[in-house]
Amino acid sequence: MGTKFTTNYHETKCSTPADVYFLTEKDLDNCVTERILRNRYYDPLISSDSDEEERENIDWDKIFEKKKDNEKQGRVYVPALHSLPPYPKISALTSQQHYQCLKVLCQENPHIMPSFFIHRPTKLDLKVFEQVKETYANEQKEYIDWVKGLWATNHCIRALRPKPSVEMVYEAEFKVTANMMQSFPKTYHLVGQIPLEIANGNCEIIHLKDLQTVNISELPEIRYPDDIKSKFSIFKPYNVPEPCYKHPCRFVLPGEKSMTTLPLAEIHRELAQYAGEHGAQFVAAEGALRSLVRTDRRWALPLTVCSTIGVDGDESNVIVLGNEFSLNREPACVRTYKAFKHLLENALKQPSTGALSSREQDAQGSLETSFEDESEDGSTADSEDEQRLVIDTGDMDTDKERDENELASPKRSRRSEGADSGGGGGGGGGDQPQPANDELGVYSCTCDESSSARPPPCSFRKWQINNKTHKEVHNIVVHCEHRVRHGSQEVVLEPIPEYQIDVGASLQAAPTRAALLLALLLRRDAAALLNVRVEGPTGDVVCAEQLSTEQLSTQQPSSQQPSSQQPSSQQPSSQQPTCPRRDVGNTLGCVLSQLTGLLPGHYVLKHEPEHGRNALLLAAGAGGGGGGALGRGARLELQFDCAQLAEQDEAGVARTPPTLAPILLPYHKYRKILPCAFTPFQNQVAREPRKPVARQKTPPQAIQWPKKKRNRSQRKKKTPKTDY
Repeated sequence: MGTKFTTNYHETKCSTPADVYFLTEKDLDNCVTERILRNRYYDPLISSDSDEEERENIDWDKIFEKKKDNEKQGRVYVPALHSLPPYPKISALTSQQHYQCLKVLCQENPHIMPSFFIHRPTKLDLKVFEQVKETYANEQKEYIDWVKGLWATNHCIRALRPKPSVEMVYEAEFKVTANMMQSFPKTYHLVGQIPLEIANGNCEIIHLKDLQTVNISELPEIRYPDDIKSKFSIFKPYNVPEPCYKHPCRFVLPGEKSMTTLPLAEIHRELAQYAGEHGAQFVAAEGALRSLVRTDRRWALPLTVCSTIGVDGDESNVIVLGNEFSLNREPACVRTYKAFKHLLENALKQPSTGALSSREQDAQGSLETSFEDESEDGSTADSEDEQRLVIDTGDMDTDKERDENELASPKRSRRSEGADSGGGGGGGGGDQPQPANDELGVYSCTCDESSSARPPPCSFRKWQINNKTHKEVHNIVVHCEHRVRHGSQEVVLEPIPEYQIDVGASLQAAPTRAALLLALLLRRDAAALLNVRVEGPTGDVVCAEQLSTEQLSTQQPSSQQPSSQQPSSQQPSSQQPTCPRRDVGNTLGCVLSQLTGLLPGHYVLKHEPEHGRNALLLAAGAGGGGGGALGRGARLELQFDCAQLAEQDEAGVARTPPTLAPILLPYHKYRKILPCAFTPFQNQVAREPRKPVARQKTPPQAIQWPKKKRNRSQRKKKTPKTDY
């Protein structure tokens, strides 16, 4: 027993362990030295054409881009993110209620920062949303009142200082419009006042016929900013248009392919003849009809009544409405809005392809050779015999004016005589400023130097406005410009300048939405509206919203907020149309009914915001006392001055803050705060200033008790001190 135990113990403790190698095969594979020995170095003497020893090129740009993406991972770009203003009070809703209601708003507005994820609302969130909607609506009223006071202190300066790029674009468009209006008479007098609406009217817009259409696929395509992940500003280099004396109006007449060289008065005559041939009593531009609906801003429209002869030989009058113009520089907010329309279109356009650039080159070539091809009409400018056919009106006193009139085409000279006779005088081509280059004369062209070498294609459609109340029917031909598309659908761009983006989004006015609805209706539901909110001071795109005709006609002005939340004080019942289509039709039907019966001549239809739902009609000519009963403003002089601006207009616009609405913005979603509501976080509330520490001051000398004076005899003798 003991011997066996000893043997087992000896076998267990004294047996030699198994041999362990110093390096294993796995260690050799992972050894750095072995890797270096196995590495293949390329011989520089080997030809680079060898397929076997082909060397791979390293794309360092791609590597660095991945590195940057890894660094930015987790960061979300929020457009127009500013520091919050110091809130005066804390919100009546808690932060949890803010977040629950925000989830409901984000579900209804998926186009707001789709890259920033927020959970879908639960049944509890919807229940909380219904419970706090009344409290939230009351807080919105208080918030908007606070922001109105904030506008006069901090935000007014932004509205008064447009950027230089904005001023440059606006001034260029102003000069082009002023050059276009040179063919119209210069003096007008007031002849009447017409309403812009019908009480209890029932007008319907009916499409009759497409006279000339446009292929949407040939329009330039834009990049839709659905998800903005980096800074995107519309302040980019833009070739502004210049006034062209060869083409005073950038317009292509129906049935022609080249840009016309006729002045505006003659273009109106050609359009009137075109409308008369198709049985219409009116012809209008899309911009003119949109201006008639916009009663919240000032505008002036050129109007011409032309006598035409129809197909049957009957003579009839056709009324032509042109695009709006302005005599003086407009307020800062209007200048910014008009410039943003051109800058936004230029910023969203995609770079043209090779086929498109060649098409543009062909279009430019056709413009250069348009005068050479007009020899069939008998208006060739190179013919020396026809250059001498000049009608002497007695105004050609100098040799320079005689030479310039000799260069004019006979077609233009014959039409200018008719324009002077039919327009009441005062509107000839002699008032047009001449170009600086005298060698080229009136044929100098600056269209090729600008980005708009060729005007956008234009469609002509015949519509009927049926007034069921008064049993009147008006046929009108409307020509629309088609500018951009997104995919296979045409897009109408509308910028919304924002001046108070750090406190909320501005509300789009009801007349503006009615004008945009009319623009979509004139395109027969084949287009979509793209509202782009742009920050005014910086030009950064905040967000974009695409709406169809049905959505725009059925949506409330503050559409991104549910109807149950909308406070009644923001939009009175008079400004909330029950049927926007009917209101647009009533406005057009009322205006056309009032203009029927005008005598042939030139007119101006002018509107001011203080006029309300009315407009002034002014006729060409000096006039006697036609508008004396209305006091001042009875006379109008077409003297365009871009440097002049009425101080009262600028001051009035500056004092009027934009109306804010509870519209969801990206920074609301990022900060988890409801729009048009105070902050739920205590650290964002303005701190009250510390009161100074009250010091105990000594009273003044005047209220101290006076000390009594003692006589020498009454003074007490001091007793000597004794030490005991």
